[in-house]
This record gives sequence, structure tokens and C-alpha cells, in this order.
Amino acid sequence: MDEEDPLHQAKTNKKLGLSVRLKPSCRKALENELWEALCKLEHRAEILIAISHDQRTSGWYELAEAYKKQSMNSKAKAQSIRKLLVDLA
Repeated sequence: MDEEDPLHQAKTNKKLGLSVRLKPSCRKALENELWEALCKLEHRAEILIAISHDQRTSGWYELAEAYKKQSMNSKAKAQSIRKLLVDLA
């Protein structure tokens, strides 16, 4: 993971017991963006799993697995964002 990644930095700060103070307007904007990202990732995961099922039904098993893997990846990212939102609350 890239050390410049904000999620990586947030996790590092949490491990070190550091917290970041945001202006209320910045905090609200951040929360809104995180909620939007969460919704998009969850929607993406739903679409990918539907495509995976369609591919499996059509006999394209390897392609189905690739879509399933992408869906799982999106779900994992969504879960990370959900955890950040809980931590912000």
C-alpha cells in the first residue's frame, strides 16, 4: 500500500494514537464523500455479482470467477469505508 494513501495514513495515525481535527465543514464534506463512495462501491459489487452469475449460467466459469473476485474486492473496500465512517461518528 502506498504511504501517500489517505487510508493508509489514517490507519497509521490510529495505530500511533494520533487523531486529526477537521473543521466541521470539512468533516461534513469528508463524510458526504465517504458515503457516496460507499454507495457506489456497494452498487458496483451488486452489478459485478449479477454479471458473474450470468457468466456462470452461460458456461463462462473463468470469467464468472473474475467478476466474482472484483465484486469481493469492491465489498472489501466498501467495508473499509464503512469502518472509517463508524470511526468518524
